[in-house]
Amino acid sequence: MVIFVLDASAVIRFLDGEPGVHEVTEMFLNAVRGQCRLLISAVNWGEIAGKLHKKHGKDKAQEYLHRLLAKGLEVVPATAQRAESAAIIASDHRIPYADSFGVELASDSTDHVLVTADFDVKPVEGQIKIVFLPVKPKP
Repeated sequence: MVIFVLDASAVIRFLDGEPGVHEVTEMFLNAVRGQCRLLISAVNWGEIAGKLHKKHGKDKAQEYLHRLLAKGLEVVPATAQRAESAAIIASDHRIPYADSFGVELASDSTDHVLVTADFDVKPVEGQIKIVFLPVKPKP
């Protein structure tokens, strides 16, 4: 079974209806049907929580987060070992530390596929499976 590792950018695109929303929506539908799993690192989950809180306030943010969990999104804890591995990935590939948590989680298995709209992870493209969401059109 394929396991999609969503990063913060993929979930934000989904919530905001931005380019890539259709691809991520299909992943959520498939997860509800039991055809795939959806994972997210606790670090990326925290990024989403912060953005939702800033944009919508505490209560609405909690509502959005609850809905994401109800749709099958599983939050994977950022253990000490995962944090160390993510730090090494960030250092070796010169990618942002928060982004490296999605990469680290996707590297767990060949069944894992990172889903992102963040092209900062391009340096690891040959090492893990990645689905890049479409680029937003320039205004």
